[in-house]
Amino acid sequence: MPETQDKKPRRFSLRNLSFKKLNRSYDFLMKHDENGKHILSFKLNLLNLILVTVGIALLLIVVTSIIIAFTPLREYIPGYADSNLERKLYQLSLRADSLCIEMERKDVYFQNLRRVVEGYPFEADSTMCSIDIYKPLPSLPADSIKPRKSERDSLLRAEFEAQSQYNLFGDPRTAPRQQGYLVKNFFLPVGGHIVKPYNPQAGHFGIDIASDGDQIIKAALDGTVVFSSWSIENGYCIGIQHEDSYFSTYKHNATLLKKEGDFVKSGEAIAILGQSGEANNETHLHFELWHNGVSINPTDYILIENHAPSHQK
Repeated sequence: MPETQDKKPRRFSLRNLSFKKLNRSYDFLMKHDENGKHILSFKLNLLNLILVTVGIALLLIVVTSIIIAFTPLREYIPGYADSNLERKLYQLSLRADSLCIEMERKDVYFQNLRRVVEGYPFEADSTMCSIDIYKPLPSLPADSIKPRKSERDSLLRAEFEAQSQYNLFGDPRTAPRQQGYLVKNFFLPVGGHIVKPYNPQAGHFGIDIASDGDQIIKAALDGTVVFSSWSIENGYCIGIQHEDSYFSTYKHNATLLKKEGDFVKSGEAIAILGQSGEANNETHLHFELWHNGVSINPTDYILIENHAPSHQK
């Protein structure tokens, strides 16, 4: 007998495919391993398998394209931006343009306002017609003239401003005005009697007014609270800057009712009478009044009943 030779399996190649081979049907049968019962069986050829595979691939491509084009899921794909980003950028650009236009109109408005304050000469009938304040006013020949300052004038201005730049009470070299001209409607800070008069030679630049009970300390004149604090020597102390370079100080209070920067009216409550500070065994108010940086006697401007004579020490 001739020897049988083992047949080698042929390799799959597209050259070996033909329409008959593609259309050849194959039976697929699935049985149970133990009892041999049929579970699933169907016929399928190679052509139908290729068509089904291509159809499924095309369907997946179409569905993926629709999802990317018409749903927000494309934002999660790297390289795709937010769909509302361009709209937001457009709106922001419109707002920026509007702000630039509005700022330019405001600049023109303030320039016109400055020219009006400086004395811009309107025509006689200009008040009868409407004027657009957001358009530049017509230029005048006088607007092109720039005043020149002499060197001596500049030096004099600089010297004067340097002298009064950091002076809270005005120019200390200015002599106090006459007493009759300085009289104002001062308010009595607290009712009582003077236990220690004004004596600047002894370093006592105010008066001590004693009173019983928790009396309210009132502002002597309209002004702004410059300081409101506590110290070991003066206790709770408050100082008020008034107009015409007047300044009043209230020391040894029990508590303060106003803080720095508050504007107070004449007679308004600012503190409570007390005995805070060093060497104070009696409830009293130490009240000082200053003008142009120079201490003045409060009894010359405020009527205090039953006060001790000013010559006592």
